[in-house]
Amino acid sequence: MSLRQSASRPALQHIALALLLTGAAAYGQYGVSPSVTGMFFNDLRYRATENSADTGAVNGDYVYDYSQGAYVGPDGAAATNDGVSAGANQGNPLMAAGNGYTNFSQRQAGDYTQYSGPYSASSGFFAPPYTSDPYLGGKRNLRVGGVNLGFGLSTLTEYNSNVTRSGSNPVSDVIVGSYLNISANYQLTRRNNLTLSTVVGFDRLINNPEAGPYGNNGFLLNVLPGSTLALDGKIGPVYVVVYDRVSVRPATNNDFVLSDAQIFGVIQNDIGLAAQWDINSSLSLALNYMHSDAIALDESAEIYSRSTDSVHATLSWSPQGTWTLGAEGGNTWVRYPESFNNGGMLSNVGAFFSMPVGKSTQFRIAGGYQNFTFDRVSSGVSDQSDLSRANNEVTAANAALASAEAVQDSVTQDDPATVENEIDVAANAVLAAQERVTAAQTTQAATQSSFNGSNQDNSDLSDYYFNAVVTNRLSSRVIQALSFGHESALNTTSNYITADYVSYGLGIVAWRGARLNIAGYFESSQESGGRLQEEIEQKGLDLYLSHQINSKLRLGVGYHHGLVDSNLANRSYTQNVINVDATYALSRKMTVQLGYRFFTTSADVAEFNFDQHRVMMSVNYNF
Repeated sequence: MSLRQSASRPALQHIALALLLTGAAAYGQYGVSPSVTGMFFNDLRYRATENSADTGAVNGDYVYDYSQGAYVGPDGAAATNDGVSAGANQGNPLMAAGNGYTNFSQRQAGDYTQYSGPYSASSGFFAPPYTSDPYLGGKRNLRVGGVNLGFGLSTLTEYNSNVTRSGSNPVSDVIVGSYLNISANYQLTRRNNLTLSTVVGFDRLINNPEAGPYGNNGFLLNVLPGSTLALDGKIGPVYVVVYDRVSVRPATNNDFVLSDAQIFGVIQNDIGLAAQWDINSSLSLALNYMHSDAIALDESAEIYSRSTDSVHATLSWSPQGTWTLGAEGGNTWVRYPESFNNGGMLSNVGAFFSMPVGKSTQFRIAGGYQNFTFDRVSSGVSDQSDLSRANNEVTAANAALASAEAVQDSVTQDDPATVENEIDVAANAVLAAQERVTAAQTTQAATQSSFNGSNQDNSDLSDYYFNAVVTNRLSSRVIQALSFGHESALNTTSNYITADYVSYGLGIVAWRGARLNIAGYFESSQESGGRLQEEIEQKGLDLYLSHQINSKLRLGVGYHHGLVDSNLANRSYTQNVINVDATYALSRKMTVQLGYRFFTTSADVAEFNFDQHRVMMSVNYNF
């Protein structure tokens, strides 16, 4: 697994697309992005309804039946819509695909709780985005007393020709890693259930451990987002879940994604209490409180550490049990200990509507109002004018010094015996000018440091938002999904970022054993202000074809094209990726996968151009 790719693992083009096709949403910046917050409550409603330990996994032990050309369950029945889509995950380890960490969503760059790919994330809030076998579902491997345990292990080895993505001085390395996914539950009482779902592991650069963005001696601990310990129960008619959700992973600062320095490690812990009350058969109220701490693991990235407290709620009305109309809203308070970004209060209020259209289409739309109020810049440097005045004073002081030295030179050319007083006056003028230069330079340095210590963004937000998802099964072989919206979220280099986005995915069972995924995205984003303000448009196309050759062997080939266009000079680039995969099932419990990736990136600045070759092997085993 490439260390440099680990920030984009769930952006795997065929895995993420598969979940997109089932209408999954991009879980991440809860309490800020209304689309993300709304999907949290969808996840909560599903969890309350199921009230089981299946935290996001596919129910049933689905396997590929070559004779039927389909994924089937234990009873031989064809897999459901979810099962077919999840089937695309079989045998795909974390590093098996992907189009590079540079293919990320600008509107999610400030979200440390999830990977910021341009497509939907691959699981819900209460589950990691990856398991070694997506068909484990409710199945567990072991039972110890009253505890049911499920384990899966992935070991990974990769040769990477250019781990630092350098165009002038590429450094090759061998990267090894190992990941353990754990799914466990314990039925405390008839109405109370304790669950654990996590994927934890490490990456290690063998020859160049110093190239790692965080970690000690090149060991990079990773706990995948969605790793959760949760206690589910009921208090009278109210379903309650107390949870602690943790992740340790690389994050990407969107200051300039081609710069190797813009990756940093982050540990985030979310602890919360959620409740759902089914007031009657038609009306439901859901509430959630969450406290979140995000801590940058790299000293140079401490400015991105933050903590938030969020209180949000939804009220849903579904009188016929098919369509649902509801209201949503809440507040989030954000604080940055280093004060580079500004703390503040983020609010949203709106409504949502979802309903099936016929038997094959599901539609959901939400919209409303967002209001962000941030603290003023507290560094003492309010705007560019303070820095300009300091720079101008240095220029003026240097000019005065040059003038004084010129006068001194002209005086000393005369006879010292007759102009002694003039010499003293000139020397004193030079000394005074030198002192003025020193003072001006000291002020300039302090002003520059103060200026750099803040994003210099005093922007607030008052804007509408909307988001929509439409999923449609055209036939038993074709599924499509469309997602689009306009909303704002927290950012890393400004107070917030506002984006208009759209993505479309099409999944086709092309012939027996073959699946073709086609997806595209477009996003136009604008940072709120400050000294690093930027506007970016990005678009991309992803193609992936997989074919189950027989009951054991599956082959896949894919292509990605991505374009990032910035309004600032020398910050646009184009990336193309080709990937090839082969997966072989040694048994029902063990698979081996080989993969090859070729990345080529062309930027406005030649020094950021780079090529990268990756050769990978993984072994997945479910105990």
